[in-house]
Amino acid sequence: MGGLRTAFAALVAHGPRAQLAERAAEQLGQRLPADYVVLARYAPRDNGSDVVPLVVVGPHGVLVVEPRDEDGALVCYQDHWYRRSGPAGSSHPLAGSPSKRARFNAARVKSDLASGGFIYTPVEGVVVLTRGKAEDVGSSCVPVIVGMDALVRHLESYSQRDTATERTQALVGALSGPIRVATT
Repeated sequence: MGGLRTAFAALVAHGPRAQLAERAAEQLGQRLPADYVVLARYAPRDNGSDVVPLVVVGPHGVLVVEPRDEDGALVCYQDHWYRRSGPAGSSHPLAGSPSKRARFNAARVKSDLASGGFIYTPVEGVVVLTRGKAEDVGSSCVPVIVGMDALVRHLESYSQRDTATERTQALVGALSGPIRVATT
């Protein structure tokens, strides 16, 4: 079964979600100050088959981003997402819930940080609409942000900033390095 899982993961690694994550990471890398690190397609240590599209590590903590590239007006009713279309405004469900996925992925990243020794690091999940328009998304379990510029403003708006670049690098190390075992 491992061979099938590996083949599927390799196929997905070049799909539309992966390309969107790479494109979003590149845009964020160009727009954010040097004290931020953007990780595209982060593979959590929980052995899940799905990667986290985008993780932004910075002075504020960690932001887990679920980018969506649908056109048109998007609505969210209690974490069920729909695309509105036509003059009558008929709604068509989206495959999967971006807000639930962002929240789930934030928990996965938080677990990895905790195993790396950063138990109290704030981790937040968000949905970013790169092309669509957020029409009624108030019942999403995570914030919904429209556009990459708005995401940059969101990241830079945190009033509590730990200005130590070393802390950001340590968080990146906790996510990318082996699990640390506490010693007494």
